[in-house]
Amino acid sequence: MSQKPFILIADDDQEDRYLLHTAFEEIGRSNDIYLVENGLQVFKYLDTSIEQSGMPSLIVLDLNMPFLNGMETLSRLKAHNLYKNIPVIMFTTSVHEVEKAKCLEIGAVDFIKKPARFQQTISTAKFLHESAIGSQQTELER
Repeated sequence: MSQKPFILIADDDQEDRYLLHTAFEEIGRSNDIYLVENGLQVFKYLDTSIEQSGMPSLIVLDLNMPFLNGMETLSRLKAHNLYKNIPVIMFTTSVHEVEKAKCLEIGAVDFIKKPARFQQTISTAKFLHESAIGSQQTELER
């Protein structure tokens, strides 16, 4: 696990990635995130960058992405020996109770709705950063 919290975020929407990056800049934590566009890129990043960057403290997945959606990515992460203990938060525009229940059953630690306003995005960035710190502390206690 890396020394500082590090969050890998997968979202296919360019505007949502921009807003998240800007929100993390606002809280002074833009260097603590890495943004990709889909689940395939999550695995590409993990498989090629983990030795240099360390294991992410947290992975945030948009539910609806092309190639490998959030639920499929979550399932593969939780089935993988190296990645199964990385906490995952699902991040989506709409919260359907069935999808939420399924993601939590598979192993997501939380399921949050994408904010409608930028100020809420800043609050979400703070929440994600605090979650990454919390997961890091939990890992250190093991």
